[in-house]
Amino acid sequence: MPSPLGQQDDERLQIQKCQEGDTEALGWLRNKLHPALVGILVARGASATETEDLLADLWGDCVARSDDRPSLLEKFSGKCPLRNWLATVATRRWIDWKRKSVNRREAASHRADDPDEDIFERMPAAASSATEGGLIDLLRDSLQAAFDQCSAADLLMLRLVYLQRLSQREVCRMWGWNEAKVSRRLSDAMERIEIETLRRLRQKDPWLQLTWEDFVDMCQTHQIGFL
Repeated sequence: MPSPLGQQDDERLQIQKCQEGDTEALGWLRNKLHPALVGILVARGASATETEDLLADLWGDCVARSDDRPSLLEKFSGKCPLRNWLATVATRRWIDWKRKSVNRREAASHRADDPDEDIFERMPAAASSATEGGLIDLLRDSLQAAFDQCSAADLLMLRLVYLQRLSQREVCRMWGWNEAKVSRRLSDAMERIEIETLRRLRQKDPWLQLTWEDFVDMCQTHQIGFL
């Protein structure tokens, strides 16, 4: 059985080949990652049809084209697992597609309600380019809103334990509490952050059904954090 380091080397080699236009390398990556990406997108709220369409386009974009169109993988920095990065790109594309679908339906409804509207006003506006920043901002804003709901004492305790790496025993001495109370306070604070973050996220994008594990994974992929 190949070692994890050997698997990483194989993946890096196939990524490089894809960037050079090798379709066999694309097949290698697809066979390895496609089932996991399907599961992630469906879990995040995409339908089976949406998932297959999104991933078909995604894999197609991973190979350099003869018309000098670069591989999508040129943007991959290698700072996180490729699966995580591709899942984030696919999720961002899916959210962008859902938003545009809603806008088109609203525009069609408006035209039906106003048959005398000027023909030039009926022409669709140029589609904005889908940027990864939109999804990152969504994650960051939702997390920031959750932290804003925390008390100053909770934020200080979280920072001391998770950033400064103080032990709970040291925090107990600072607060004059027992370890059970400190542990409970930390757990309660983290639970409130989780609930509020996901609530804000679903409020901003009802289609996106991230679990907390999904959210943390995507934040780690893009190094998003506040503590």
